[in-house]
Amino acid sequence: MYLNENEKKLISQEIENLEKKSSVELVAVITKNSSMYKYEKVLTALAITTIVSIIALFFSISTIIFFQLQLVVFTLIYSLFYYFEDLILYFIPKKYKHQKASYKANKEFQNLGIRNTKTKQGIMFFVSIDEKYVEIITDKQIKEKIDNKYWEDIINDFIKDVKNNELSKGYLKAINSCSKTLINKFPIQDNDINELSNEVREL
Repeated sequence: MYLNENEKKLISQEIENLEKKSSVELVAVITKNSSMYKYEKVLTALAITTIVSIIALFFSISTIIFFQLQLVVFTLIYSLFYYFEDLILYFIPKKYKHQKASYKANKEFQNLGIRNTKTKQGIMFFVSIDEKYVEIITDKQIKEKIDNKYWEDIINDFIKDVKNNELSKGYLKAINSCSKTLINKFPIQDNDINELSNEVREL
């Protein structure tokens, strides 16, 4: 669990308070990481093995010892990645990690069915903890009325809290930051039913 029950309750309450006054449907999604990085672990282990092999060529060692060295290095590095899953993240470029996280965020947005809401006013606050990544994905009608720059400012503040391991604080600040705007631009209607209200999901 990334949030305790009290933190989930506080976030859910903020979402509920927003949805009582606005027609938007908001869901908070949290995941530890966006990928197992299995392919990347193998490639990185091979790359490190290659570097060690090149260095070994400068020493007078037999062919058998050379191949044994390669096998030992590859097995050791891959085992480290296997037992310490977060270790691979130090070898992967930030841009690549964020691309993986964004792909997962958009996939979850589709899986949650937010795109199919009647109002087209769904919002997902997505956090990938290991990648230190935050994305706010919005539905069609929200995109038409609220510029992406508005969400970028909220995301930048949110990421700071994620890096400080203050997930709950980040979610509460993000929801509070956009509540007034969402209520003004998408006021609640008498016939509105928020299908995804009060949602906090951990993957």
